[in-house]
Amino acid sequence: MKQMEKKTANSLRKLVSLKRQRAEQAMAEAQAALDRARADLIAMREALQAPAQPLDFAAVSMAERNGHSSQLIGKVRAQERLVAERQAELATATEILRQAFGSQQLLDSTLREAG
Repeated sequence: MKQMEKKTANSLRKLVSLKRQRAEQAMAEAQAALDRARADLIAMREALQAPAQPLDFAAVSMAERNGHSSQLIGKVRAQERLVAERQAELATATEILRQAFGSQQLLDSTLREAG
């Protein structure tokens, strides 16, 4: 390989490596966000299932009339949507990382054949 070609090859390797590193970081961040969203959802569901104190009929009736149950269920549904969004973000980040690995392998293969 000529000197200029070696410089170009090294530059390409660095660029592809940086792309892969960014993709790895984005995937790790997406996984962490998904894990947090899932943990929050689990905590919300547990809070719905186990009231902090025993409630009598009057307290339950008043909470229902004031929409407390509906609000809690609405928050759970919103959190479920957030989990779904985080799953989609993780799938996208995983695909980008897969493409970055593919680019790196293709570049390495091409440079081996040329060298």
